[in-house]
Amino acid sequence: MRRLVFIAVAGLVALAAAPALAQPAPAPRTEPTVADVGSAYYRFERLSVTSEDGARVYRIWIAIPRKAAPAAGYPVAWLLDGDAALARIDEGLLARLDAGDPPVIVAVGYEGDRQFDVLARAFDYTPQPADGPAVDPAGRPGGGADAFLTLLQDRIGPEVARRVAVDPARSLIWGHSYGGLCVLHAALTRPEAYHAFVAASPSLWWGYGAVLNDVAPFLARPSRPNLSLTLLVGEEEIAGRSSRPHTHPMWTSVPRGAARDLATQLAGAGVDVRYGQLPGQSHGGMLAASLVPTLLSLAEVAPAPGEHP
Repeated sequence: MRRLVFIAVAGLVALAAAPALAQPAPAPRTEPTVADVGSAYYRFERLSVTSEDGARVYRIWIAIPRKAAPAAGYPVAWLLDGDAALARIDEGLLARLDAGDPPVIVAVGYEGDRQFDVLARAFDYTPQPADGPAVDPAGRPGGGADAFLTLLQDRIGPEVARRVAVDPARSLIWGHSYGGLCVLHAALTRPEAYHAFVAASPSLWWGYGAVLNDVAPFLARPSRPNLSLTLLVGEEEIAGRSSRPHTHPMWTSVPRGAARDLATQLAGAGVDVRYGQLPGQSHGGMLAASLVPTLLSLAEVAPAPGEHP
């Protein structure tokens, strides 16, 4: 079985990550994407799923390669903030994926006319703190990550597998900002769910560092699945150059080196973890800057010159 090729972070630089900020409202409006207009390399199927509490409706696009599946099934990439992710996927990228081992892409978004549903994602992508209210600095309720991840595994995952053959040994979940927080929480609490976890600019500050409470139970497991975790941050984030001042104590509740320290701690315990920064990238820019090379790596396609892995 071939081993997944993941993002190679130049130098795996040991720099401190500044706290990442959640996507502000109002979010950009959705525009027609390659899923709407069609592709020569992929076909798209749409799925609508309602949350268990009936409060959120998920708009899910399943992008299926036209190239024949390998014997074990296609690799599969699960993308949080699916509408925003699709807005950054074009026919050129799909052609590059097709030149390698193209993955099935499952873009999990929300019904509506915005690329980000700021209320829904604040709830779905954040873990329940051990103590204190699950509310972010903007007053948005959170704490629903476990229910959301269960929905992905128990309801959406089987439906994807019913429609197309996927290889669980080459499954990956990617998220950015609050989505990156959710991916990290998934890696630490249900590492058997996917093989690879890519957390871009994860909002470690949320809930005063609530996700860091997942680390000790994870390391105490008598055995751990063969997982790979990638933590990425942007150079502009590390330098502290943000367009938004950190005026709420939650934003400064974790040390500036928390992402680096977490990677070091996990690596010391034998976890396959990668940590690095992408040159010249701000928090917002990290969405596309991390997504594109993640998909290329999963398809075993080399990035283009100047395309930061």
